[in-house]
Amino acid sequence: MLEAPPLPGQDIHAGVMPEIVWGHGDDLCDCTFQQVGDWTNPYIGRTLRVRLCCIWARLFSEYPQFVQEIPAYYDQNTDRWETDPMDWNVEDSDMPVHIWHRQIAVLTGLSLPEVRKHFEGEQPPKAVADGTGVRLISDG
Repeated sequence: MLEAPPLPGQDIHAGVMPEIVWGHGDDLCDCTFQQVGDWTNPYIGRTLRVRLCCIWARLFSEYPQFVQEIPAYYDQNTDRWETDPMDWNVEDSDMPVHIWHRQIAVLTGLSLPEVRKHFEGEQPPKAVADGTGVRLISDG
């Protein structure tokens, strides 16, 4: 199995705090669904962060017979598969850059590094006008 190069913030030695704090949506890896596990306990003075998405990708490559990578999303409201990515329709938040980059990659067929380079400095879609979209944060 090929060894992946260390990610930014991965090489941490005893007593040295990470320069880069991993977090969901940090765009430090090319995984489609970025997931970072984060466990911390002040009583033992320890934190564990795990790039679960990267581990899953390696695990999936070992057991492809148990993985379905589907080029669509399942809309539970309509009980249908939708093959086209949705336009950003959120009222209370701009589109996160890491999601925007992945949407562009799907739409254009470009790799994530190509998308990052080509769209560097550009801004993702903004929140839509109130009353025209959905809310990520409920008022209740």
